[in-house]
Amino acid sequence: MTRNLTKRAAIFCGVLAGALALLAALTAVPSVQAAAGGQATAKREFNKTLPLATDQTLAIENKFGEVRIHGGVGHDLNISATIRTQAGSQEKADQRADEIRIDVSQDAHGVRVRTVYQDPLITVRIGDHTSYSVDYDITMPGDARLWLKNSFGNVDVRGVHGWSEVVNANGNVQLHEGSGAKITNSFGSVETGNSSGDLTVINANGPLSVSDVKGNLDAKDRFGDVHVNTVQGTVAISGGNGGVELTDVGGATVSNSFGAVTARNVRGNLSVNNNNGVIDANTVSGSAELNGSFGAISFTNISGRVRCNSSNAGVHGGQTGDEVYVKTSFGEVELQQIGGALEAENANGGLVVREVKGFATLKTSFGKIEASKLLKGARATSGNGSITLRDVGGDVYAKTSFGTIRLERVTGNITAEDSNGAVSANSVSGDTGVKTTFGAVSLEGIGGAITVDNANGAVSATALPATGGDCHNVSIKTSFSPIQIRLPENAGYTLTAHTSFGHINSELPVTTTGTVSPETLSGKIGNGACTLLLTNGNSNIDISKLPK
Repeated sequence: MTRNLTKRAAIFCGVLAGALALLAALTAVPSVQAAAGGQATAKREFNKTLPLATDQTLAIENKFGEVRIHGGVGHDLNISATIRTQAGSQEKADQRADEIRIDVSQDAHGVRVRTVYQDPLITVRIGDHTSYSVDYDITMPGDARLWLKNSFGNVDVRGVHGWSEVVNANGNVQLHEGSGAKITNSFGSVETGNSSGDLTVINANGPLSVSDVKGNLDAKDRFGDVHVNTVQGTVAISGGNGGVELTDVGGATVSNSFGAVTARNVRGNLSVNNNNGVIDANTVSGSAELNGSFGAISFTNISGRVRCNSSNAGVHGGQTGDEVYVKTSFGEVELQQIGGALEAENANGGLVVREVKGFATLKTSFGKIEASKLLKGARATSGNGSITLRDVGGDVYAKTSFGTIRLERVTGNITAEDSNGAVSANSVSGDTGVKTTFGAVSLEGIGGAITVDNANGAVSATALPATGGDCHNVSIKTSFSPIQIRLPENAGYTLTAHTSFGHINSELPVTTTGTVSPETLSGKIGNGACTLLLTNGNSNIDISKLPK
């Protein structure tokens, strides 16, 4: 039994040693070009010229070396390659150089070039510190097609106007002055410029830079920044864990995470979905749809509609030519110069709005609302936050609780509802209706009817003279606080006033009817054309003349 166990242990150790040796060989592959001190080197050149027609393809397969492609005139394909090896002795280095083969074949489809290494994994595994590389410098007809596959080396392609496809790994890729192309790369940067056709780029673990594309661009990148400049067609970008920057492009669609997205000078529509990064859009000729979380969103100079959804971040925007929709939470919202209607909703943050050409709908909770120059009116609702609206060119509806409401210079009617907060309004051309509790009501310069339903708060109101000598109805109700109403001297009202534990005083002459007491007053002021109803509990009622 002991002998069998010993034998099994020996077999297991042998298998383990073999596995570790294979793992060491595989891990050594990426470092085959590393130089070691005191090593001998060998170098061999390869040159070949072949014809290549316009409708044919140059196909290249290489690894452990750089590939440079130049597009030229004519139909000659000039292939130059440099083979380099390094080993522990000159004999070994020369042997390794001779073992590396460059296969070139030609058929009706074009020319294929392939680098063939003689058992590269075993060579590295032996432990003789051998390294090797094959670098290509090729001039091909500029109007032919290109297919290139490379690894562990850089790729540089210039002046190829036929369709190009480049697949690379563990190296940088550059493609310039070409036509339609597709680039796939990993663990290296990609840089393209001056492409006259559509371009597709797929990159991983490296930055991407694209400029001067006359067609469309489709780009995907992971763990790297993306920079795009001057694309005539549309742009589609899918990124992650890196920033995205667009400048001077056609319509753009961007999906990103863990990086900022910046878009400038978009000639069409813009759509951005970003997580955990800011969004900044500036100068968009079409519409903009901006969706983000855990990153602030800003937009300016958008000609079309704007739709913005955010979570846990603020939104700042303005200078739009059409309607705007904004929804966010846990961040401040600041908007200005909106060219159409506005709908802004926030939770746990405030709203600040300046100049809206359309109707404004503003909603928040646990935050204040401040808005001015709302040219078509507004509806503002808040929970536990104050509301301030100024210079409104239409009707206003304002509702909050545990916060004040302040309305100034409104050309239209007002409806204000509050709980546990004061309400004030001045310079209102239309009717004014207020309902609140535990807060004072102050109404100054009201040009229409006045209706106030208050509890436990004082009411002060001033009614302006009506156009053409007409009057407007007034109804005010409160308790435990005084009522003071100022009326035009020549207006006519049918008065009904009642209070308890208080007095009624009037500067205007009242023609009384029925029983007169300090707590009840009924009669007519002037011609009695309008209704004046004043009801209070436990405080005074004062009727005074409007100062001339």
